[in-house]
Amino acid sequence: MKVTLDLDVQVKDGTLVLKADYNRTLIIPPEYAVSKKIHMVTMAELTNLSIGEICSLFGYRTRKSYYDIRRAVMQNDIQALLLKKTGPKSPPKRTPELEKRVIQLRLTTDKNMYDITDALKAESFSVESRLVAQILSDYGISKKKRL
Repeated sequence: MKVTLDLDVQVKDGTLVLKADYNRTLIIPPEYAVSKKIHMVTMAELTNLSIGEICSLFGYRTRKSYYDIRRAVMQNDIQALLLKKTGPKSPPKRTPELEKRVIQLRLTTDKNMYDITDALKAESFSVESRLVAQILSDYGISKKKRL
């Protein structure tokens, strides 16, 4: 059996909208990332559109994105198709306790940022002098006032 499709493909605010003849529409919201990626690969394989055109239709900026997605689809690697969290992968080193201790050391002693860093490392804080300098600067006490 041979099937001919005439599709109008649009992406509106991250939502993929596929319109066919007879006023039939398939809407794929952005949270259905896996479906969107599978449809992208399907359209690329079954049409004569260039990979660049397919990428722009589906909201991807590079052809490399398409080929990475295609590899995952062809290998049936669902984990690779799922959205990944962005941002830092480890907790921040700058904690409220660290800030409190840095300020306390600065105001109660004559230590500079390097001495404060050494004191904090002795107290088992994982800190570098640059972070100590940022904390002191943020609180406006980076320079010790001499009497």
